[in-house]
Amino acid sequence: LGPEGQLVAQRDSQPLDGFRPTSTWRPGQEITDRYGLLLPDTLPPGVYQLVVGIYDGETGQRLKVFGRNVPAGTDVVPLTEIRVGVR
Repeated sequence: LGPEGQLVAQRDSQPLDGFRPTSTWRPGQEITDRYGLLLPDTLPPGVYQLVVGIYDGETGQRLKVFGRNVPAGTDVVPLTEIRVGVR
């Protein structure tokens, strides 16, 4: 997400390339999944927030997130900030 919260890049995928659907997850279980994200060549230098969200596969609606360090009613979990600089 950009400085104003705008979407600048995204990647959508099934958990573990479809091999670990959320229907198999158990409360408290950690699932590790790695992704690469291509940033647009035209992305201006700045600080960007990397977030993750989960969608309902049937409706396409993003699901609400509940937990520590997550604002109430949000649908994304902040992971980290990244700094994009000039080459």
